Amino acid sequence: MYRHLTVALDGSHNARPALIEAVRLAAAAKARLSLVHVISVHDFAIDSVGLLDVQALQEEARKQGQFILDEGREYAQQHGVGDVSAHLLEAPQGGADAATVLVDFAAGAASDLLILGTHGHRGWKHLLLGSFAEAVLRRTTLPLLVVRNPEDDDNPSAGTAA
Repeated sequence: MYRHLTVALDGSHNARPALIEAVRLAAAAKARLSLVHVISVHDFAIDSVGLLDVQALQEEARKQGQFILDEGREYAQQHGVGDVSAHLLEAPQGGADAATVLVDFAAGAASDLLILGTHGHRGWKHLLLGSFAEAVLRRTTLPLLVVRNPEDDDNPSAGTAA
């Protein structure tokens, strides 16, 4: 059974199902749960065109990351997880660097399982957007649980009854 789970949170609708599954598993196993948000000023700058002050970008990224972690912690505690920690990490280069930072944290924290959400894009969308989940998979030796958002537009069964 799992003793320590690590879940990556980015604040997207795709991370929510991963958090829900991580909390469900941690509560059932009475396991420790580490919530991780990796900020990248590089990626944040791309999303925040108009903000050119690097220090202001870093501060805003940290504030948003802390908010995401606080929400995740509250959800986990409300759903029966007694041992929850939150970790705000930084990846200067973004992208694959963020995957490496996450994997290094999980390995260093002696996690039994790494959990993350995915967008489920296929074909050209996947090639153009890349895949954080794939980058993590290529870097980790830990068991990895990738939770797909059931409401994903690219999911052919989205919105249908099972």
